[in-house]
Amino acid sequence: MSLKIDVSSFLKNASFSLKKTLSLNSKSTTLICCSGQHKKSLEKEIKPYLASYQVSEFKSHNEGNLSLQTSKGKVIIIFYKEKDPESLSNHEGLLEQSIYAQTRDSLGEAICQLDHSQTLQLQLYLFEPDYEATVGALTGLEMAMYRYHKPSAISSLKIYGIGLPSKDALDEAIQSASQIGKAINIARFLVDSPPNLKKPADYAHAIKQLLPKRKDVVIDIWDSKKLKEEKMNLLLSVGQGADQEAHLVHIKYRPSKLKAPMQPIAFVGKGITFDSGGLDIKPSSGMRLMKKDMGGSATLVGLASWVIESKLQVPCDFYFSLAENAISAKSFRPSDIIEARNGLKVEIDNTDAEGRLAMADALSLATEKKGDDKPMYIIDIATLTGAVKVGLGSDIGGLFSTDDDLAFLIQDCSQMAGDLLWRLPLMPSQRTKLDSPFADLANSASGFGGAIRAAMFLKEFVGDTPWAHLDIYGWNDSSQKAYAHAGGSGQGVQCLAQFLSQFEQD
Repeated sequence: MSLKIDVSSFLKNASFSLKKTLSLNSKSTTLICCSGQHKKSLEKEIKPYLASYQVSEFKSHNEGNLSLQTSKGKVIIIFYKEKDPESLSNHEGLLEQSIYAQTRDSLGEAICQLDHSQTLQLQLYLFEPDYEATVGALTGLEMAMYRYHKPSAISSLKIYGIGLPSKDALDEAIQSASQIGKAINIARFLVDSPPNLKKPADYAHAIKQLLPKRKDVVIDIWDSKKLKEEKMNLLLSVGQGADQEAHLVHIKYRPSKLKAPMQPIAFVGKGITFDSGGLDIKPSSGMRLMKKDMGGSATLVGLASWVIESKLQVPCDFYFSLAENAISAKSFRPSDIIEARNGLKVEIDNTDAEGRLAMADALSLATEKKGDDKPMYIIDIATLTGAVKVGLGSDIGGLFSTDDDLAFLIQDCSQMAGDLLWRLPLMPSQRTKLDSPFADLANSASGFGGAIRAAMFLKEFVGDTPWAHLDIYGWNDSSQKAYAHAGGSGQGVQCLAQFLSQFEQD
């Protein structure tokens, strides 16, 4: 068996058209997405299909999903609310659930709660929605259709728009949702895949096979020999105990139709394909989910596929630091001192703080680029610390940045995309805890503030380039919202796609 990234879009096979009126079908389950302000209009359309008690139930229901059994089959109505100006005063609105997130989560949840033990036919009515609600609903549907092992029982989907300006508008929304939904599901698939299939070399070549061969896309894979030549010693040290040594993948995307010159945005993803903890071995309970320790790289594989498929007019570089933190006679040791690519000597305090080592050399590599390849920003993403989950929970990622404007833009995009991040401080006092009497710095230290210390370590490798670090969990512990089962979440894909969209040239 080998790793093959085989994720398709369900929406691409759906039929879609505009309609003037609602028409239920007893052979299909009908879903209706409608905002609260259009509830009266929907009531006139659906009333003929409802019993009197159901009409009363409809009138009293203002938010969330309403499930009704009618003579023309099952109907699920997804109500969403418009933005509430008063709620924007709370945390400056940065934790407010966007309309996109509302419809994504509600429609996805409705799909997941259907009986998938039998073949299902669906029809979805988008009832006078705006574009944001339409894309959100369709993205939630795409996400809810993902299964790692067994396919969904839904055999067909028909999408109807009522009150949309044109079929082209519906087509554009379906295409947008299909692309971002597929990107999220690619990231989920990679995290869900078992570690025996995604060892570093296998993973590297699967990434290359996934992406199309085009003139605007250049993919380089560095094996251990090339990494040694390039002095990527920190990355090499993490992977030296495994059967397949460390690899680095670089995707260079340069769209050909830019109207004005633009510096690229560089992304670095942590790709620890399995983390035993190394010689500082994890307990079995802590090792159980460590196939997900490449979640940051999975996010960027999904993001890169979205950038390329949507032909985004923003130049990008993607760097994937891939290694397995395994245990053998060759494994790196606590108290080893390793010279990084940028010349800093790093003492190994703990072999289970390996992700920051794997990314550090890639950050240096991205920072070194000159001329037209010099990055405007560097953004890394990683399942880096348990400490950030303790502080923020599993649904909100930690955000660190050396640039206030960059940090605000990313956090604002995380709110719009319903893919939340919260900014945490880069504290110099935590950097001093990494001081070593034997080297320039240690890779970790004990005590509170572990997420901040990890960020301060990475900061040593980005120079003066404006930089942001995303510390994520990347996993759902159970089925919820648009996720049909526990597993990879694709955290960060939607936020970073929204972020890149801000730079696209008109």
